[in-house]
Amino acid sequence: MKERKETINLVTANVFSLAVLALSAIVFFGAFIALWGGESIYSPDKVEEQVQAMSLGTIFMLVAIIAGIVVHELIHGLVWGIYAPSRFKSISFGVIWKMLTPYCHCSEPMKVKNYMKGALAPLVVLGIIPAAAGVAFASVAVTLFGVIFIASAAGDIMVAWRLRKEPAENTVLDHPSEAGYLVYEPDDEE
Repeated sequence: MKERKETINLVTANVFSLAVLALSAIVFFGAFIALWGGESIYSPDKVEEQVQAMSLGTIFMLVAIIAGIVVHELIHGLVWGIYAPSRFKSISFGVIWKMLTPYCHCSEPMKVKNYMKGALAPLVVLGIIPAAAGVAFASVAVTLFGVIFIASAAGDIMVAWRLRKEPAENTVLDHPSEAGYLVYEPDDEE
């Protein structure tokens, strides 16, 4: 097997995350306004009521975001644990303290398509579904939560985009110490 290292530049990932945040905010809040009208987001005759709601809402949103960050990593672990050869024994969690970044790591290689499922699952579960539900049920807070977690999956989107053209016979392993992964390609004579 040939091993190939692929890493993600964290500065590029952060810039991409801001672009994803802006684009998803435009898409979902644009849909929100088109469906419910701008008055549902900001109503000048209810400013005092909104200010009081924002205080409580801000605390709730901060708690939801912190919980969401943990759940994001748990979703990676759940999906990768289903597909990893040793199942959940190969899944570990931790925090890169100098960057305050939690992570999930799978210590065994898996098929590219299964790795991508685990990489993109938090995007769908915590991002797209809540953002769409927020629009459908006229909830600014739920839409905002979804938009934030779409942006938080930007690195995962970058990884999946880079893996999209990998041959099905290749396997992928989380890089043990860097933002990225290792690709294992069969030798030509196999």
